[in-house]
Amino acid sequence: MLRSTLIQNLIRCQMGSIGIRIPTNLHKRLEDYIAETQSTKTEVILTALAHYLGAIEEVPLSQRVTALEAQVAELKHLVKSNISAI
Repeated sequence: MLRSTLIQNLIRCQMGSIGIRIPTNLHKRLEDYIAETQSTKTEVILTALAHYLGAIEEVPLSQRVTALEAQVAELKHLVKSNISAI
């Protein structure tokens, strides 16, 4: 439900597009992150760019919620990994 709301919000707003080349190790980390959090590359990169530019308020609320859910999932994974290591 939340993902479909995000997609609808992205469709409604006008968006430009860019193509970038990134180092292989950074691309691998991005792939790992999206696999863990069930996010999309667009969600992760758009949120990161908005944070970097200080424009997070311009990111739709639904997308910010999705990003927070992804961060919580990552934290849960890290906590579980650390508990298992003990």
